[in-house]
Amino acid sequence: MREIPISTTLQVHGLFQPLEHHLLIRALFEGNLIAKIFADGNPQPRAGLIAYNSRFILGGDPEDESFNRDIAAYFRETVIPSRNGEGFLVTFTSEAWIPTLNALFAGNEIILAPRLYFEVAPDQNLEIDLPEGFSIQPVAMELMKSNMEGLETLREEMCSERASVEDFLEKSFGVCPVYENQIVGWCLSEYNTDDRCEIGIATLQPHQRKGIATAITKAFLIEAAKHGYQCVGWDCWERNEASVATAHKAGFEKKHREQAMVIIPR
Repeated sequence: MREIPISTTLQVHGLFQPLEHHLLIRALFEGNLIAKIFADGNPQPRAGLIAYNSRFILGGDPEDESFNRDIAAYFRETVIPSRNGEGFLVTFTSEAWIPTLNALFAGNEIILAPRLYFEVAPDQNLEIDLPEGFSIQPVAMELMKSNMEGLETLREEMCSERASVEDFLEKSFGVCPVYENQIVGWCLSEYNTDDRCEIGIATLQPHQRKGIATAITKAFLIEAAKHGYQCVGWDCWERNEASVATAHKAGFEKKHREQAMVIIPR
């Protein structure tokens, strides 16, 4: 297995095309995201791995024994020790990978479950219904320099993909619900590429189940339309009923259903 320099990633791009609706992949191959890419040793790779934070994506031939030995060693020697017991997400271009991954991660807790991918076209004319006492603020430098409570948590989320707050404000966008001078959630753009992006969303306790998530999603879609985006993606576990319901309420349409794994080291 060899790591592929970012300048030569086109030779492995095709291995991941079945999952290219996930904008992480598009952003990576369009040079808008930095991740590690590995492939087998062939001049024309048959199998590959993308490693980005706690997400790992496998593509190509799941029966390449040499490659599978190498990725088993990579997870065993590098990834799992670095996780300190925390789980990580593994997605794959074909369900034919499942037996290989079950063998690879034997001895760890393996959770196999379907994920859903939704899409919607942004709209500047959406109506937003907020509970009394709440407001929605754009994620902008004015907010970041304010005395609002909860800014540190927001900064951490902004920098989960971008290099810094300033980098986020230059390349991404988002909105936050505010209650009594406190940030109580966020809806931020992720994997911005061309005229598409995805949503990263959270509402903090005790403000869940009040319609806040739907309201900030609609506010986000208004901002996306203003920024010229044509399509917004939403990715979640099928069993996450609250997330699925919010996507539907905000007008998203299900486009893909695919299996994925969470690996919890033991």
